[in-house]
Order: sequence, then C-alpha cells, then structure tokens
Amino acid sequence: MGLSDFIEQCYEDNNGVMYDTDKLLDMVSDWEDPNPPLVIKEYDGIKVVRDDLLNHGSKIRFVDKYIRDIKAKEIVFGCCPATGYAQISLPAVANKYDKKVILFMAKRHPDNYHEYQRRGMDLGAIYEWVNMGMLSVTKSRAKKYYEEDPDNRVLFPIGLEHPTVVGSIIKVARQNLNENDFSEIWSVGSSGTINRGLQLAFPNKDVHVVSVGHKMSEREIGRATFYRSDYKFDKIIKEEEMPPFPSAPTYDAKAWKFVKEYAKPNALFWNVGA
Repeated sequence: MGLSDFIEQCYEDNNGVMYDTDKLLDMVSDWEDPNPPLVIKEYDGIKVVRDDLLNHGSKIRFVDKYIRDIKAKEIVFGCCPATGYAQISLPAVANKYDKKVILFMAKRHPDNYHEYQRRGMDLGAIYEWVNMGMLSVTKSRAKKYYEEDPDNRVLFPIGLEHPTVVGSIIKVARQNLNENDFSEIWSVGSSGTINRGLQLAFPNKDVHVVSVGHKMSEREIGRATFYRSDYKFDKIIKEEEMPPFPSAPTYDAKAWKFVKEYAKPNALFWNVGA
C-alpha cells in the first residue's frame, strides 16, 4: 500500500481520523526530535505551547524525519500561500540534510513579497512564481515539475501531511505533555495536520480547531469541535485581538479570541509560530 493509500484507508476506517496510532508511532521509532523541548507558559489561565520560540515554526519538529529519510535531493511543494509557514519550516530543515526546496507560489512583485517569503528566500528556498497562481494551479505546476524527474524530486502533500509527520506530532506531544496537566486542546487549522495529530496523541481529551484557511472538510476536522474565523486567510487581525505572546497575525493569533471565549480553564493552546 502506498503512503497516500495508507492515509486514505486510515481515515476511512476511523470516521475521518487516522486510527492506528501504534503504527504511526512505529514509523518514527528510530527518530527523536532534535529541537529544544516544548516551552509551556501560562496566559490568562491558558497553557500555551510557545513554538514561536523555534523561529521556524512547529513543523520543523514534525518534518525532520520525513526530510531526513527521503533519498531525493529536491523537495517540491505547491500548496503554500504567501502567509504560510511551510516556506520557512521546509528550507530550515532541508538545509540540515543537504536538500533543496522548490516552492511554486502565486507571482508577486518583489516590492510586495510577504515577510515569510523573504525569510524563506533567506533560508535558501527557490521560488517558482506562477501567474494566476490559485492553489489548483500551483499544485499542478509543482506536480508537473516533480514528474519531470521523480527519481531526484519528491512532491510534498498539502499540509505536509505524511504518516511520519503525524507520527512525529504524536511522539513530540506525548514526550513533552502530561495530559493530566491540561483540560483540553486548541489550535488553528488550515489543512488541520497538527490538530489531527494532537487528537491522536490525546484521544481522551476534547480538541478544538479554529479554521483560518480553506473550508475544512470533515476529514480535516476529525473529531475536533470546529470554529471558523471571520477573517480572510491573509488578513491580519486587529491589534486588540492579538494574544499576549508573539503569534502569527494571519494564522495562530486568530484563534485567541475563541480560546478566551470558549476554552475551559487550564486549556492548552498550541502556538505554531510568529
């Protein structure tokens, strides 16, 4: 069974949630997170995972094994918006393993590059600018580029969703967090990869996801309680709605007002980056 087939079967067998946690953990049994342990700080009665302190986002933890183990030298990705953290996380990890990152993204004038795009460039990501760069178009262009040399390139999926990525989320969460220390879990979601990994890591905890990107499917939501941000995906939130810690203003920060209004005391909020 191929990896994509494995993912689909997992969802089908468990009502939209990857079911076989043991199998996913077995896939990452030879890996340990090379990054600093999670930093947890409390704000307004909420425990916050401060992965903004990593500088390159939470996914530098979760894609480490995936990138380490692939034989291809080029990582191809066509699912990153201008405000997306993948363009920072991917090259930050790829540099460790002597691999290149090729990003297919909607074309912008250099004067209008997003801060995250400039950070991605500084980390060595190669940007292939696409006219009329809707997600369907950038995905198609990335797939075509990959297919021209599949022996030396690997096409990363939307949300960087791969069994070893989900397994890494479960492993990192369980190694760093004691489920008796928090009441429930919150995060934002676009593809929802991190949130679903946390659902698996702590199956007895209520989990909440605040959607900030495309319309999330039932599969992407999993068993989480769903909320939808009113802001457009690339819109920065109002200053008065920002949390009292560094947080991505077009992404994680959009969840804070929902956490403040609906979360139980002693809830856990996972802050991916800033």
